[in-house]
Amino acid sequence: MGQTQSWSGCWQRVVESEASGPVEFHKLRVGSDPERVTFELHRGQWHCLLCGDLCEEWQPAPPDASVFVALYAEGAAGLEAPLSWRHFWADGSKVLRTEISSEAAGVKTVLRIDRQLAFGGRMTIKSQLQKGESGDAITQLSAPFQRSAEGAGEGPSPVAFLRAHGQPLKSLEDRLKALDKVEELLAECDIISKAQAADRVVPPEWGGLALMIRGGIAYYKGLLPEWTTPEPVADLNPPPIKAGVEADYAVHNEPKGVCINIAPWNAPATLSLGPAVSMLAAGNHVVIKPAELVPTVSAALRRLCQKYLSGYVWVEEGGKEVVERLIDEGADHLEFTGGGETAKVVAARCAKTLTPLTLELGGKSPAFVDAGLSSDMLRNIAKEITETKVFKSGQFCCAHDYALVHKSVFSEFCAVFEEVVKGLGDKRHVPLIGQKQYASMKFLLNDANAQCIPAMEGDFQPNDKEMSVPMTGLLSPSFDREVLKREIFGPIIPILSVSGVEEAIDIINRIGPKPLIAYCYTKEEGSENAFVKSVPAGNIAVNGGPQRMIGNYAVSFGGTGPSGTGAGFWGKDALREFSNRKYVMSAKDGFARSFFSGLPP
Repeated sequence: MGQTQSWSGCWQRVVESEASGPVEFHKLRVGSDPERVTFELHRGQWHCLLCGDLCEEWQPAPPDASVFVALYAEGAAGLEAPLSWRHFWADGSKVLRTEISSEAAGVKTVLRIDRQLAFGGRMTIKSQLQKGESGDAITQLSAPFQRSAEGAGEGPSPVAFLRAHGQPLKSLEDRLKALDKVEELLAECDIISKAQAADRVVPPEWGGLALMIRGGIAYYKGLLPEWTTPEPVADLNPPPIKAGVEADYAVHNEPKGVCINIAPWNAPATLSLGPAVSMLAAGNHVVIKPAELVPTVSAALRRLCQKYLSGYVWVEEGGKEVVERLIDEGADHLEFTGGGETAKVVAARCAKTLTPLTLELGGKSPAFVDAGLSSDMLRNIAKEITETKVFKSGQFCCAHDYALVHKSVFSEFCAVFEEVVKGLGDKRHVPLIGQKQYASMKFLLNDANAQCIPAMEGDFQPNDKEMSVPMTGLLSPSFDREVLKREIFGPIIPILSVSGVEEAIDIINRIGPKPLIAYCYTKEEGSENAFVKSVPAGNIAVNGGPQRMIGNYAVSFGGTGPSGTGAGFWGKDALREFSNRKYVMSAKDGFARSFFSGLPP
């Protein structure tokens, strides 16, 4: 499709003299996976960054598409919002064509922009305007562009573009405006729900999570007046150093600049927009890179962000090569959510540009079930574990990974767990997002060599066609099995008997140290204290589940060691994560002298 590499790069308009007007240059990137074309356009006061699908289907154009009209059909009457556009190959893939249209009083006006490569590293751009289907096409522009030697292999640079031309975000008013625009985007949550259904994201419905993000926005709006005000700091210099000259100290919470958010496939919309809200609230521009495993969601996010958050947030689609290119631009902060092995690669790449990073990983999040719990409590625990697994196919970094149950309630808990799982009915069938994830679950089940509760029989067995696995407990697998050596990330959970909290702590710290979150279910204060004190973890929930942690916007959520570093999801800590805490000293009534300038007598 059109030799995409030949088109990508930086193109500068060839002019006969400096009097021909301001310098005009375009950056193009034409991709085949996914089939997209990205434009970065600059001329005089015009600067825009846009991306569109390569297909002949008309789609709503983002507001910034009006720049095409300004550059290629100055003063063209009839081309007014709302605009539609499309991008496709013409003339046997020799021409990269963009068409922008609008309709008024029953008359459709179309601006056609044709780009064609020529010899000597040149490209010709020709634009024509046509009013009505029978109207003549009037040429608006025909100009040669030369490939820039400096950016010969480069295309659009979203990090650099946002740094230079992004919307203002430093003041309180600027940030509140940006958060308002995110709320406008969230109103179109049905678009994301449909996209998640197409990509097999479980659950596909996104309305509830959109409400959660709205709550986070409200939290930050209430916090920002204080956050954007300098915080006084005490002056602890001894009197001889002060020598009668006082100074004010304060910490200013300064935006870092442009942040990259690399989001995972298991919660693609939530983990694209949730951290982005924290980044925007801290005053940063954001580049979101959704997972390539969810192309429909990625495209939906790209269109929505172009519509509502142009100049604030950019969505870049693609795979590994896109991540590498974005990191190499040298952002001011990067957040990665995903697996530990990929995180090592991302961190090593970030080290080359000294890009600070936040890692939101996972690990084996354990659940300890203590002695002396009532039947109702055991049932609540079993339902919490089971429904959390089923809700997101177990593909949830906060899901319970394995359960350590006190031997005195082990049999009762297993019986209750089996009853709860059977009560799921058809909901027990849990679809996985892709073949790789499905194959992993089948391997873990076979390798565990453990009794399944409930039994896998009849209709409740792995289904190759549907790529589904039934929600199942694995009874006391041995510690050398993979199911107890790596994060499961699916609808199965090992259940093991322990003698008490001490043995549970020993197992946790041996097979899955420093998990993202650990769960303790007990009525004994001594067990709770021992668990909290002796289990290093990003977070701990006692007698509750992940929703009560994530649903509290004042609580920052993050890991430690192998489960992550930093906290980029909710809370004041997320604002700290994406801010430079700049300390400022201001001397009063004179110069604050020192040993270097000479202390006053």
